[in-house]
Amino acid sequence: MARENPSGGCPVSHHHHVTELKDPGLFTAPRLKMASMVMVVLGVIGFIGAFFVGPNHGAERAWSILLQGMLIPTYLSLAALFFVCVHSIGGARWVAPLRRLLESMSSGLPITAVVFFLLALPFLGGSYLYDWVNLSWNDVEGHPHTSLFHVYHGSKSGFMTWYRLLLTGTVFITGWLWLRYKLVGISLKQDVDGGCIRNIHRPWAIAYVMFFALSLTFFVWDMLLSLHVNWFSTMWGVYCFASAMQTFLCVLLLLVLWLRRGPMKEHLPKHLLHDLGTWMVAWSCFCAYIGFSQFMLIYYANLDEETYWYILRTQHGWGLQYWIEAVVRWPLPFLGLMSQKVRTNPVALLVICSAVLVGNWMDWTWIIQPAMGINEYRGFYALDLVLVGAGFAGGYLLLVQAFWAKHGLVAKNDPDVLPVVNAEHLH
Repeated sequence: MARENPSGGCPVSHHHHVTELKDPGLFTAPRLKMASMVMVVLGVIGFIGAFFVGPNHGAERAWSILLQGMLIPTYLSLAALFFVCVHSIGGARWVAPLRRLLESMSSGLPITAVVFFLLALPFLGGSYLYDWVNLSWNDVEGHPHTSLFHVYHGSKSGFMTWYRLLLTGTVFITGWLWLRYKLVGISLKQDVDGGCIRNIHRPWAIAYVMFFALSLTFFVWDMLLSLHVNWFSTMWGVYCFASAMQTFLCVLLLLVLWLRRGPMKEHLPKHLLHDLGTWMVAWSCFCAYIGFSQFMLIYYANLDEETYWYILRTQHGWGLQYWIEAVVRWPLPFLGLMSQKVRTNPVALLVICSAVLVGNWMDWTWIIQPAMGINEYRGFYALDLVLVGAGFAGGYLLLVQAFWAKHGLVAKNDPDVLPVVNAEHLH
């Protein structure tokens, strides 16, 4: 059925059901672009309004919802690159028709870079979000920095400073942007030169996965875990990684459902939907496993430095919200997509992916907002929070669409695209 190409090492096939695929070319969606711009405007209004309007209004509220919104472009971009790199390392061919779409979904990192500095700078968001940034910046008299850290000799205090946060965050984001530039650049070069890029792409993919694992862990420690600086969790990095991947898979499936009705109809057959639906089933199990493992380790250890974090998040309505999101993020996709037939049903995928996205938004609210308002419930559906989230989603979509308009939707000269569309990789 297939043989190795001696010049490039990539398999080529001579038995196709489809003999030629029409290149969708550069793609623009004026209505989506207009909707995205409106979402950005609404996001700005929501952020400004959070300072002045609502029961929890104020600077702390505004910066906390900006932090939650930043997770949208950050998680989607990093997870998209991870998905590309893991398949490149493993030599997987089935993602070939999706490769350019996946690369476009990594376009949101410039938003992360800008918002990170707004949140980390102590004279902007940093002092409102993080007590340790406030004390290390202002050196508040009578409140020594070490008083925040209930560990021997306050050993965290030397690390948790505003200038260290800026330094490491800058290194991480610069590394993500540079590795994305290299990985996407290699892929785009194939559009011009042709040939197989697998042997060139794989070393950079390995570098990204290694850097991503460490940098994401430290990044979410700083931006999320340290909202309660005394809290400890050895599972935190992988917990956030699981949420990022599940969110990414939902958005990817929604984009695929939309694009296969138009310019990518020929490139996205049903067996690709089935494969992505299978990923959703598998990842829902992984999310449940990691969430339970983190809770179980903290539950049986019963240490004050760990249990208080959960106690805050099981009171005043937060516990009910977590139970709801847990059901939405695991049993719903797991049971809903168990049937092979349902995994290729566009309506079922649309409903389940949309619900799981809401579940992850609930999880991010559950992580961030209790640190901002102890003993009160701040719903994930609050207008300012929803508007800011929509603004980040709109900004992210604008960058994705700019990538489509410049580079198209499908990788050109990739010898794997046509065989995958014809499902030859399944034989």
